[in-house]
Amino acid sequence: MENYRHYQEEMPVLQEFIMGYRWLAAADTKGRLSQALRVGREKPREQYESVLRSLIGKTAENCLEQLFAWGDPEFRTIAVSLLNLLGKPFNTPKRLADRGIQRSEGLRFAYDVQGKKAGVIGYGLYNDFFFGKCAEFHAFDFRGPKGILSARIGEQETKVYPEGICWHLGASALEFPKALGELDIVVMTGCTIVNDTYRDILKACRKARIRGIYGPSCELCPEYLFDLGYNYIFSASVNNKEDYLKEVFAPLPEGNDLYYMDTYELARG
Repeated sequence: MENYRHYQEEMPVLQEFIMGYRWLAAADTKGRLSQALRVGREKPREQYESVLRSLIGKTAENCLEQLFAWGDPEFRTIAVSLLNLLGKPFNTPKRLADRGIQRSEGLRFAYDVQGKKAGVIGYGLYNDFFFGKCAEFHAFDFRGPKGILSARIGEQETKVYPEGICWHLGASALEFPKALGELDIVVMTGCTIVNDTYRDILKACRKARIRGIYGPSCELCPEYLFDLGYNYIFSASVNNKEDYLKEVFAPLPEGNDLYYMDTYELARG
């Protein structure tokens, strides 16, 4: 809470929670909203309702104290969304610069990947930076082959697409330690914070010189992530709560979450 004292920032007060089809979001009385991807262990919504209602009207700090006191791992997704809400006021360019952190807008990933072994944990977002440009492109994802790969089956042969990618599917990235240990570059989804694998995965990538984490689930205090050993962060912040919620609550959501967010990259020093 050092930043709250230093900047004399008012603590966020919880107004509501949103259990979307992909994200759990915490919203405060100032219209700010932060998220955590729903990939962790959860209770049924009906059991969550009483817990979440008991937190409304309290500060984010008090909510976290209560969640930690309960010690239930099925509340971890809620806790991550609250930690992201706590970090939001301090992720402005000026306040980050005050603390020696550079913020650049958008997603650029301005690193040389030629000749490198690069891996993305949570397949999709970084394809344009890795596919066909590095020596080896490794993709890790909880989803099995059915959720990602396509097969073209002919009379004599079967081809599996996309080609040119080393696939590690259907399990945690930690199930593929050899592949992780050989990477020069790794960028992992912030949902690894939600399922509490982010520290172990980082340790397993012992050769990696570029160590990144990305997504709205990692909007929390960047100093914490840099101190762990990450040196690249890409995050996103909802810029208009009501516009974003119209998309979430639509009969057929488009799933283009980043359209409603300000995106940015962070580096220290």
